[in-house]
Amino acid sequence: MYVHFHIHYKTAFGEQIGIQFNSENEKENKRILLQTYDGENWTGSVQFKEAESIFYKYILLKNDQIILSEWGKLRWIPLDFQDVFAEDKWRPRANQENAFLSTAFTKSIFRRHTSDTHKYGELKSTIKNKVTFRLTSACIQPHLKFGILGNIKELGEWKKPLIMEDADFPLWTSSIQFSGTDLHIEYKYVICDQDTGDVKVWEDGANRIAHFVLPKQKGNHIIQTDENFRFKDVKWRGAGVAIPVFSMRSKQGMGIGEFSDLQAMTDWAHQIGMNIIQILPVNDTIANKTWQDSYPYAAISVFALHPLYIHLQSIAAFKNKDDQKAFNTAFKEVNELEQVDFEKVLEYKFKFLHLLFDQEYERFSKDSDARSFISLNADWLRPYAAFCHLRDKYKTCNFNNWPEYAVYSSKVEEELLSPTYHHIRDIEFYYFVQYYADKQLTQAKDYARTKGVVLKGDLPIGIYRYSCDAWVAPQLYNMNEQAGAPPDDYAVLGQNWGFPTYNWNEMAKDGFAWWRKRMQQLNRHFDALRIDHILGFFRIWQIPTNQVEGTLGMFNPRLPVSRDELAQYGITGDLSRYTLPYITRDMLIQMFGNDADDIFAMFFSQSQNGQIIFKSSFDNQQKISTFIFQNLRYKKHEKNLLLLMTEVLLLVEDGTDGHYFNPRITLSTTTSYAHLDDYSRSKFNKLYDDYYFSRHDEYWKQQALWKLPAILDASEMLICGEDLGMIPKAVPGVMKDLNIISLEIQRMPKGNNKFGQVSSYPYFSVCSPSCHDMSTIRGWWQADHENAKDYYYHYLHWYGLTPQECNTEIVQAIVEDHMSSPSMMAIFPIQDLVGMDETLRKKDPFSEQINEPSNSKHYWRYRFHLNMEDLQKADQLNTKIKNMVYKSGRES
Repeated sequence: MYVHFHIHYKTAFGEQIGIQFNSENEKENKRILLQTYDGENWTGSVQFKEAESIFYKYILLKNDQIILSEWGKLRWIPLDFQDVFAEDKWRPRANQENAFLSTAFTKSIFRRHTSDTHKYGELKSTIKNKVTFRLTSACIQPHLKFGILGNIKELGEWKKPLIMEDADFPLWTSSIQFSGTDLHIEYKYVICDQDTGDVKVWEDGANRIAHFVLPKQKGNHIIQTDENFRFKDVKWRGAGVAIPVFSMRSKQGMGIGEFSDLQAMTDWAHQIGMNIIQILPVNDTIANKTWQDSYPYAAISVFALHPLYIHLQSIAAFKNKDDQKAFNTAFKEVNELEQVDFEKVLEYKFKFLHLLFDQEYERFSKDSDARSFISLNADWLRPYAAFCHLRDKYKTCNFNNWPEYAVYSSKVEEELLSPTYHHIRDIEFYYFVQYYADKQLTQAKDYARTKGVVLKGDLPIGIYRYSCDAWVAPQLYNMNEQAGAPPDDYAVLGQNWGFPTYNWNEMAKDGFAWWRKRMQQLNRHFDALRIDHILGFFRIWQIPTNQVEGTLGMFNPRLPVSRDELAQYGITGDLSRYTLPYITRDMLIQMFGNDADDIFAMFFSQSQNGQIIFKSSFDNQQKISTFIFQNLRYKKHEKNLLLLMTEVLLLVEDGTDGHYFNPRITLSTTTSYAHLDDYSRSKFNKLYDDYYFSRHDEYWKQQALWKLPAILDASEMLICGEDLGMIPKAVPGVMKDLNIISLEIQRMPKGNNKFGQVSSYPYFSVCSPSCHDMSTIRGWWQADHENAKDYYYHYLHWYGLTPQECNTEIVQAIVEDHMSSPSMMAIFPIQDLVGMDETLRKKDPFSEQINEPSNSKHYWRYRFHLNMEDLQKADQLNTKIKNMVYKSGRES
């Protein structure tokens, strides 16, 4: 048997098209190079002796090296005839249609109950030749099917369509038989009623053409593969709700949202016509067993789920009456609280998890599903369980302070995970916890799929410094640095997340295996994903560990400026004026008033040239903060002392002996800058603009293209990127080429407008009026009346006095504006949706903000004030939202 390949792809000089392939009996990939006569049409043949099917992918080579692979899964064709002819088209990565082949659409929104078998080869013995038409498309409602019409009798002569089979959805197939060696077909795909066969929609554009001339009369199977139904102007648009799991409230929850509550949230979303539920990260964050562990972006494992989100009642009923009574009392206490009491919930949940573990141990030990889960997830689950056991034993997650096992090695496997280890039950407890967490979240995702609702997760950009991940593989991270974000309107001093940054060179050695496993684990639980701070894949804001605030950070990687380059900008002379904190006596008096002399005596000295400098014992922010923590009488001055440390214009590049420098972020806000003459300020302005807005463009683009493709290809999720803040020029183009959906927040516009122009948002985007890192619509409106007035008159174009309070009409206008946007998805914080109903919304809008990004010690404890059971009965609000979704064309 022979397979003959033909693909049209225009190559540049020196490039060649090839195929990587294997059969179902082979594991190793083989490669053949195709031939061309014009640099555009590429052909080749392969003989197979014993195989029923092959799997393959087209590749582009130069100098015998693969420089590009086509996007998507491996192609598959049956070897059911003597000669099989594959007529293919290159699948480019940069194609928005690829988004619709994610599991968000194939398994949820356009989910189908497909047949279990396909009809390939069933007429093989009775026909001479066969043509199989293949169409890859998921954008079709479950009660409809694709069909094909053409100019020949077998294709209905443009009258009666041939209905296509969906056994391999989103791949659709139909086959016809024919005799002879010459076949010319004009055809189009159509959308049909699957019961009557009536054509509902014709695809747009000219007729498709297929012309085949075969070398012999029989034994030929032509497989014509087409990509995507050609819709005219109609584009799918959806709507969704955003709420953290911990914020959900139900009558069945124990003081915090639980994975089981996602099913009630799914029912509500389905009820109001929405098809997306967006949540915050759900990984285990229990590091210190205090309220500070409420921060959802500081997981102790990027693979393990949060134990507090387990619904205890779904594991088993308590057999002991006293245990059940204690559970009922604790349940009532915490579930009536207005906010999450993280420490109390943690105490109670683990108490009852331990009781259930002891009670159900024998059953759990024999459960085949549990054993399978432990085996399949052993590579992360076993070290995670050991890590948690040691954290509990030594009362800290800082493995550097553990008397034993501070460095992860095979000794951990040999000793702690051995069945003979005397505390093995403590290890197995965490197997038990993760098994039920995984089971309940997987059930929530599967249930959402049955309702056509997509569960959208959140991937944090960083890892916790004292996490299991850092313990197991510290070489993958720069443990001597910390990640954050540069200053913006919501955090003027920047953000210091405290996470180590990634050692990308080390991660690349195995093809970013850690990231690929992480994405695969996320795809187990989600069909769509928000990548937090996707700018971090281009460059990350890196802050030295001896500094506290984000203003003294630098991008990593970066291209520092040499002394010679500085001279070209006109910046010469003694550079210490710009590299050391600029401090004057007047500044000290202005900041510290009557305490200025005391502050000077404690923290400062004077150099030989009269310059005021920090003493060596206070020459970084960390030293200052540590000292003040121990000497609280200086606490009121800590903010200004840290601010003085940032009075620099140039940051010396480490390891260059003072020959390379980086301009400080937002340097124009410093007193040091203000005290320069006009000429010097203009030189620094030019340096600053070149450095931050053009110097790194291509460099950071290549950084992202090096990392992201392999990571994205590891899953089938719909990928959205949080691309807010200081955005390099290359970001939009890279995101478009990699099919990453952008984020549009009206209060953080990407242009020069004060407010984002919602009607001008790109289709390939998610739009939202607010997010977890900012106030709700009502909170924003009522916090700044001047800002509200500007929006009222110049964006809404309303008249009269601007209301002090954000009434329901204003909230509804903003929600409707976003609903009508061109964005693929409009996702609304649940607080903003309920803000449209005067009887249901919370009285205090400021209590609804989930996070304050400028406060690194923020307590994440917001709980939605309504039970999900009651929200489902809020007929007036639900009808309003459903009508808005329908009117905007966002209902699936």
